[in-house]
Amino acid sequence: MEILSYALAGLVLVWVLSRQFSGRFVSFRRAVVLPVVLVLVGLDQAYNADIRWTGAAVGVVVLDLLLMVGLGAARGAAVRLTERDGYLYQRGGWPLLVLWVVSIGARVGVAVLTTGDARAAAATTVALSVGVSLAAQYAVLSYRVRADGRPLRPGARDRRGAVAGSRLDP
Repeated sequence: MEILSYALAGLVLVWVLSRQFSGRFVSFRRAVVLPVVLVLVGLDQAYNADIRWTGAAVGVVVLDLLLMVGLGAARGAAVRLTERDGYLYQRGGWPLLVLWVVSIGARVGVAVLTTGDARAAAATTVALSVGVSLAAQYAVLSYRVRADGRPLRPGARDRRGAVAGSRLDP
């Protein structure tokens, strides 16, 4: 189960990083789906794992999730928002890359520095951790996009299901 958890997280990270650094027009279509799926997979893995959920195990997971929320929020603030062809465009730069390296390093550190039940819990909740981190990143980015006020590319839908192309309400 541990290998599956790491493989899933690795594949998701490669896909997410490639999208964040290649740049694209802002769209809310998939911003919710991936974090929700990862959180659900992570919760399922944690529930079905053969782990003793001691106080230390729960504590490590809670601290890890809090750390990932903070780093995800910082990454959401680091995404560059510019205008391209008259529409809001997002792309990652050096600050985002550094924050991703810190995020991955922090997650690896949690797994390496813990022992026993806490290590097993940390290893089992990788998908949950990545999902929570991405949710925090997308939440901050969504807030920034709404506050920005520049138009979204026509055809892109926001969370309300409205077709973008006009300025978003702050």
